[in-house]
Amino acid sequence: MFYLTDTDDRPQGWAAAERGLGATSRALKAIDYKTGKVRWSRPLATTASGPAGGPMGLLSTAGKLLFGNDGGGNFVAYDPATGKPLWHTGLGTNTSNGPETYLLDGRQYVVVGAGDTLYAFALPR
Repeated sequence: MFYLTDTDDRPQGWAAAERGLGATSRALKAIDYKTGKVRWSRPLATTASGPAGGPMGLLSTAGKLLFGNDGGGNFVAYDPATGKPLWHTGLGTNTSNGPETYLLDGRQYVVVGAGDTLYAFALPR
């Protein structure tokens, strides 16, 4: 959730991160921008003290994939229409940034950081 909170002297954005709102969510939700209604909701892993891992970055692709984490140390490719997990891999810790994608020598990669490691993934040739 990003919005401009003060338009006077000091504009502020990134409301979810700055105000701690993102860390309270226990689900990844797809919201229909036309109606504001939740289209689907996917529960995230939690600990005894609340959601594991805090806020996450997301990447949506033209190939109809949504990349993020599940709150339990897994990097996941979701179907953005349904929220169904299509692929995952255990990283041992939650992602620490929004995933990015790039094309190199005709091959598409997805890169994401988790802990102190940067991971790159690609389909087999």
